[in-house]
Amino acid sequence: MKKSEKKTIPSGFLAMIVLVIFISGISTILISGHKINIRQQNAVDSKKIAENTSSYDSVSGLSSDAIAPNAFEDKNNLPEGYKTISVLNEDVNKGQLILVNYQYESKIDGENLVDLYDNVSDSVGVKDDDMFINNAVLKPMNKLFDDFKAAKGSTGILISSSYRSKADQIKIYEESVKHTGEKSTAYYVAIPGYSEHQTGYCFDTAAYNYDGEMIELDGEGVYSWLIENCKNYGFILRYPNDKTNITGIGYEGWHFRYVGVPHAIAIMENKICLEEYILGLQKYTFEDGPLLIDKGDQGKWLVYYVPKLEAFNNTDVPVPVDSEKCSYTISGNNIGGFIVTVNVTKDPDNALLSKAKTSWSCDNSSLIIKDFVDYNPDSDNFVDTSTDTEDNWQSDTFWDDSDDSNSEYSDYYDSSSEYYDYDDSTDYDENL
Repeated sequence: MKKSEKKTIPSGFLAMIVLVIFISGISTILISGHKINIRQQNAVDSKKIAENTSSYDSVSGLSSDAIAPNAFEDKNNLPEGYKTISVLNEDVNKGQLILVNYQYESKIDGENLVDLYDNVSDSVGVKDDDMFINNAVLKPMNKLFDDFKAAKGSTGILISSSYRSKADQIKIYEESVKHTGEKSTAYYVAIPGYSEHQTGYCFDTAAYNYDGEMIELDGEGVYSWLIENCKNYGFILRYPNDKTNITGIGYEGWHFRYVGVPHAIAIMENKICLEEYILGLQKYTFEDGPLLIDKGDQGKWLVYYVPKLEAFNNTDVPVPVDSEKCSYTISGNNIGGFIVTVNVTKDPDNALLSKAKTSWSCDNSSLIIKDFVDYNPDSDNFVDTSTDTEDNWQSDTFWDDSDDSNSEYSDYYDSSSEYYDYDDSTDYDENL
């Protein structure tokens, strides 16, 4: 063969190579497409599993049944005219319906405060020029005292106490123990941190006697008007005489708490205390039926309870779509949920009215906090602890020996040193 001659490849061999390449390409495409279809099908199957089972979500650490934990998530379950809004769970400790007593600590220390000295009505005086109250209380409180003066004339009434910080309550508690003893103090003075005065939603009333001495009102005589009419302004007598074993505080005819008109009416007319009302409301729910408070021309309200979702930072709360037609408020109860109040005065066809319950009922057998029947300054077995430096207040007849709840007081007060034990008060700030 000469160098100038070129080698040639048979045409049949070339055709075979092209065919092999073509077939390989087609196979690759088909296999890839099959894999894509498998991934897509797996995604669909996974979605079906998440929708129909309580599968574990490895990302959030929550089971899928906790992703939509209540009926409000499905908007189709809501009655006509209602929607859901998201409320921060931390707000369960805020609002005009929070319950603060010796069981439930106040998580707030004054919010939305307004100065009383410059804003109080001329119908009432104030003890000091540095007193404050929650802004929501100011207008109805002024109206209450204006109408009281119009009905009864000039009475020399004044506000002796309103908002008190935890630091102020500590001083009051210590002074009370020093002068009247721990037994009497436990009956009338709330443990620091557990006083409703810390919320800014309450006030005490007083007047000066003929000797110029300021005395707290006993709710009798001309001042009985306040107790009889306070409900119409959104206030309740917080510590009734017949509820001391539930409230944990002795009768105070001078202490009024703001809760809002419909709730004050329900509480005062049903002759219950705030503990009974707040805890009793837990059975009046959006699903099972709200409480209807119907006062005719004065207004008509629906009230229902929504428990907070413990596993989340927010809770979905059902409320009216048209807030102008049906105004509403949401308040925490300081226990574990929210209370929604809907004004349906202008909405006689509201969808919830058909399920509403018109009568109040509450089993208060589980609400007994402490039995104060043994406290009677006029009884033979009463010991005046104001001069008793060796007062062993846990062993006398004031306490029920079978009741361990008195440890709440012993843990908080060290009688041997006459100073507080702050082990459970790490948030205390004397500058509050």
